[in-house]
Amino acid sequence: ALCVLSGGLDSTVAALIAKDLGYDLVNITFNYGQKAAKMEINSAKKISEILNAEHVVIDLPFIKKFGKSALLTEKEPPKLDIEELDMRFRTIQTMEEVWVPARNLILFSIAGGFAESIDADKVFVGLSGEEATTFPDNTPEFVERLNKALEYGTLNQVKIEAPLCNKNKQEIVKIGHEIEKRLGAEVLRYSYSCYKDNGEDFLHCGVCESCSRRKRAFLGAGVEDKTKYLTF
Repeated sequence: ALCVLSGGLDSTVAALIAKDLGYDLVNITFNYGQKAAKMEINSAKKISEILNAEHVVIDLPFIKKFGKSALLTEKEPPKLDIEELDMRFRTIQTMEEVWVPARNLILFSIAGGFAESIDADKVFVGLSGEEATTFPDNTPEFVERLNKALEYGTLNQVKIEAPLCNKNKQEIVKIGHEIEKRLGAEVLRYSYSCYKDNGEDFLHCGVCESCSRRKRAFLGAGVEDKTKYLTF
C-alpha cells in the first residue's frame, strides 16, 4: 500500500493502520513549498524507518504559486486556544487562512498514479472527521468522488482509503496508541503537526491551531503527550 505521509498525526495513524493490516508500505511525502516542509519530511522519514517502509519525497514547487495561504507565504499561521477549537465561525476563518486551492486533489491524484506504478491498489490518507468540519477536501464525499475519477484515471482502479475520515483527533490518538502497543513501534511522538519550522526536528511551536488540536487530542485521549513544544 502507498501512504500519503505528511508526518502529521492523522497521516501517521493512517500509516499505522495500513501496517497493522499487514501491508508492505511505501510512504510518500510532498514538498509543495509549505513552511514546515523540512520538518514534515524529517518526521515522515523517521516514521518510515520505524515502520520499515520505503520513503519517497516528491517536490511540487508550482503549488506555491496558488493563493495566499499562510502555509506558503510570510503570513503568520493562525493561532487558536483550545477553547476556540469548536467555535465554527473562528475555525472557518482559520481554514480560509491556510487553504491551498486543490491541494488534496492534486496530491492524491499524483499518489494514485504513483500507486499504480508500484503495483499498489490502495492509497492510505490521513483525512479526519475533525478537519472535515471545515475543510471540504477532508470529507467522505471528497474521497468518494475522487475514487470515481481514479476508476478512469488508473488502469488498476486505485482506491483512496481514508480510515479516519469519521474520527476526531482524540479518537485518532487512541487508535494510534493501541496499534503502537500491538506492533511494539512508537511513532506518535515523532509525528509533526505544527504549521511552522521551529528549527529543530519534532519541535512544535505549541500555539498555532494545529498544535492546539494536537495538545487537546492527547489530553482528551488520556495518552501521554511526548511532543516537544516551545510553549505548552
